[in-house]
Amino acid sequence: MNWHTVYDISTADAGEYIGFVLFGAGMLVLAGGFLWRARRRGERSPTAKVVAGFGALVAVLGYGINTWDQNRLAAHLAAGEVQTVDGAVFAYARWREDITDSRRDSTRRYRHWERVVVGGITFIWPPGAQQPGFTNAQTPPLDLRDGVWLRITWVEDVADEASQRRIVKLETGDPPAGYAAPAAGSFGVPTAVLPGAPYPSVLK
Repeated sequence: MNWHTVYDISTADAGEYIGFVLFGAGMLVLAGGFLWRARRRGERSPTAKVVAGFGALVAVLGYGINTWDQNRLAAHLAAGEVQTVDGAVFAYARWREDITDSRRDSTRRYRHWERVVVGGITFIWPPGAQQPGFTNAQTPPLDLRDGVWLRITWVEDVADEASQRRIVKLETGDPPAGYAAPAAGSFGVPTAVLPGAPYPSVLK
């Protein structure tokens, strides 16, 4: 079978995390503005310290930890310390988790998830997330659906946790001769509550 690589963490650009650095830099500029205004008035500016500290924290954690994590996962791939499965996508779904805090939020807030099952193994990720590993963040995103043939290589950070199976390489392929792709939804994807999800969820 001919495989086409969609994602490979060893060639992924860590520059995608530069947004955390830019955000941190913006916070430092804002802090500088607060400090300048306070000094003109002969005052101190605790706000400037808080804003500067927050910006530095976002930059260090966002860029530093993600870069470290990407290098760690790439090392696993290079060393062959990975697992691989291939087959047709089963029970594809996208859904959203309601994370609204009624005590603090005036509007509804949701966290989004995407799921495929290949060869009996379930993989779940936040679609489009800026984090190491495949999250379908490329443009355009991969058109995932039941019957698409995938080969997935992953590192399992937490045993038996679908959302902790970090996909380090994902490839698409042509189905074997004679394989008939199923009709959309024929695998019985639910229409309301999504069973087996890591959190109480509803389909999007």
